[in-house]
Amino acid sequence: MSDPSHILVVDDSPTQLRQIQFLLEREGFVVHSALDGVQALASIEDNMPMLVVTDLQMPEMNGLELVASVKETIPSLPVILTTSQGSEEIASEALKAGAASYVPKRELNDTLIPVLQQVMAVNKATRAVPNVAQNAVESNITLEVTNDEAQIPDIISRLELPMVELDLFDEGERMQIAMALDEALLNAMIHGNLEVSSELRQSDDGAPYVKMIAKRKKEAPYSDRKVTIKLEASNEQIIFTIRDDGPGFDAAALRDPTDPENLERAGGRGLLLINAFMDEVSHNEVGNEIRMVKRKVTGDGEESDDSDE
Repeated sequence: MSDPSHILVVDDSPTQLRQIQFLLEREGFVVHSALDGVQALASIEDNMPMLVVTDLQMPEMNGLELVASVKETIPSLPVILTTSQGSEEIASEALKAGAASYVPKRELNDTLIPVLQQVMAVNKATRAVPNVAQNAVESNITLEVTNDEAQIPDIISRLELPMVELDLFDEGERMQIAMALDEALLNAMIHGNLEVSSELRQSDDGAPYVKMIAKRKKEAPYSDRKVTIKLEASNEQIIFTIRDDGPGFDAAALRDPTDPENLERAGGRGLLLINAFMDEVSHNEVGNEIRMVKRKVTGDGEESDDSDE
């Protein structure tokens, strides 16, 4: 049985373990610990956690190997990575291998809890999708939503339903897709329609950021803008197109979201996760629309070739 407040922290540094344990226990979580991946797997088998927070560079079994093992045996168990300079390549591999998200170690105090809360909310939305008959052949959905980020979990649950109906992905893959959707929807609502800069989060504990969001939700033209979501799914792939009514941005000016070196840099985190979790990501010329493609992996390990281009 999973303890609803039990989080497993994996790190070979006692100092790092104590820091993470303090941050989590301050929020009311029960924390178990392990010094490497081997101990972590034994702990998981003995007492299933609700979530795992793991370092990458450890003896015996490192974080990448732990993620791969969890993905194979318990794909529904979310794993959050703690990354440091020098571990960017392995962190990028671990995200592609099945991790749910990451937190740079230098940002643990400010970022760990928000990321953990995001992963928990998205995981809950994924699990809320009902079990349905898997006899659908294709699915097409169009939604138009306001800029209320509180509705994102319900939107994700609705968008995940066709994946269950079409038997497209396992729980771990659906969790990663949900994380990508969460990031894309937040970007469309907050940065696209409301035109609130993420830089405001860096000052005064993010208070100016929260205040500006609340203000813009009540002001025209921001309050009148909508987010349009289109889903096109077959039994081989799913395509999401998310468009906001904002002025757009210069996608070419962003740091390369596929470059592992950018894991440790501020900004662009959402696009980095989206690119790690999706097979294809593109923007329109204006920069107010993102298109994300995820293909089903066949039994031989190859992606299905169902390109619409």
